Parts: sequence; structure tokens; C-alpha cells
Amino acid sequence: MRGTRPWRLAATAIVIGLAGVACGGSDGEPEAAATNSPPAVATAAEPTQEAASAAPSPVPTESLPPGAVQGLDDYGADGMLDPTCGTQDFGAGLVLRIPCEITTPNEPEYGSRLIQDSLYRLPGSIDINLDGISGSLLLARDDAGTKVVIVVFNSDNLFATGSDVLGSTDTMDNTIKLINSTFPGGILQVRGHTDATGSASGNQALSERRAAAARQYLLDHAVDATEVTAVGLGSSRPIAEEANPDGSPDPEGQSFNRRVEIVLRLPAS
Repeated sequence: MRGTRPWRLAATAIVIGLAGVACGGSDGEPEAAATNSPPAVATAAEPTQEAASAAPSPVPTESLPPGAVQGLDDYGADGMLDPTCGTQDFGAGLVLRIPCEITTPNEPEYGSRLIQDSLYRLPGSIDINLDGISGSLLLARDDAGTKVVIVVFNSDNLFATGSDVLGSTDTMDNTIKLINSTFPGGILQVRGHTDATGSASGNQALSERRAAAARQYLLDHAVDATEVTAVGLGSSRPIAEEANPDGSPDPEGQSFNRRVEIVLRLPAS
């Protein structure tokens, strides 16, 4: 991240551009066919004066919010480490430290409204551009202090309605390129999610099959990781509201919740 030494990508800038997380129909409705995207390209960049400057400073103890502890990252690139105010459990062993103030949050497109304490509110990347990946990237630390990168992409771009067979693989291919070039050697967890349309048992089973399919694709295409596991969470962990304030269904929120996440726990550096 710009001004964030723990996350600085040295002399390489990876081009990954957000192609829109919320797209496609519900798991019970027809959807538009996925389009092919050009492969991601890594471009060299010269080290900046900023990269050579001093590391971010901790917040003075007397200025910490009540109950806060010193942070490990300067997500906002203001020269100060962002203090954290507790942790949050996102299920399946993913417990993350939460910054007291999130100055660079990811924000949904197409009018989707995040649920309270949504995973998607976590800091996004300032200087990592995404191209060829239909999704976005979150930065965090787990409760043990390990660096965590979460790639979130819409499952509508990977699977046909109700299917667990990968269709277009552009996003997966470019995600593998991202991991291998920028975040190699970590522990990966693939997490499948659905919207709340349909039965809970059907959604759970579909999320498990999709996560398993994505995991197998990563393994078959030589992702650089020490471990790759898969878990399905059905509709139990939404990130967006699926109903409008008047109680009517919100298709954009439903689409936003149909997603696959790849959680990367990075090796110590």
C-alpha cells in the first residue's frame, strides 16, 4: 500500500482492476454469460522516495481510543500505524483484527448496502490495481498478527446458475498469477457463499461444491501455496443487505452475496 511498509510490494506494481463484484442474476434466475478478460500484466516500477522513508510510527499511548491496542499497519498511509479495537469472527476459523477507524474501506458498486460489520468494509488496497480479476481485494491481520489478503469475486462470473462447474476461468487464472507473483507461499482457504434465496440446506451444499471446485482449479494450475483448503458457508455470512428498506428483495444485494473468497495467510517476512 502507498506509505504502508508492511504491505509495500517493493519495486513491483501489480495491475489487477476491479471489474465489478456485483453482477449477474440470482442463483434461481438466468444470468448473462461471463465475458473473457485480458490476462493480468505485472509491470515494473522504480522504488520511490516514499518507499525509502522511515517506517510508520505507533500512535502515542495517550491518544489510543479506549480498549485499543497498537496497530501493525498504516492502511491510510498517513505515517501512523492504525490501532485496532478488538477482533471479529467471520466463520470457518477466520478471526480478524478490526481497525478502530477504517480510512480506506472497500465500497460496493451498483447501490448495494453493506450489512453492519460486513467483512467487505475492511481496508482495501491503495496502490494495487486489479485487471483481469472480476473482484476486489481486502487487507487485514488475523488474531495472531499474521498478514491476511482476501480476494473476493462474484461467483456469477465463475459458475452458471445452480452449477458447481467452472465456466469462464479468466478470473481464476489471473488470481493464480496474482498469488504466485505477489503473495506466494501462504496458506489458502477457499470460501464459498450463496445468497439466501432457496433452502438453507441447498445453499450450503452448493457453496461447498463451488468452493471445492475452485480449490481443485487452484491446485491443478500450480498455485504457489503451502496448503489449500475449501469450506462452504451457504448464506450464513452475507456481506450486503438482501432486502430494500421497504422489505422488497434487493437483487443487487443478493448478487453481491453470491461470491467466492480466497483467504491468503501470508508467510512471515
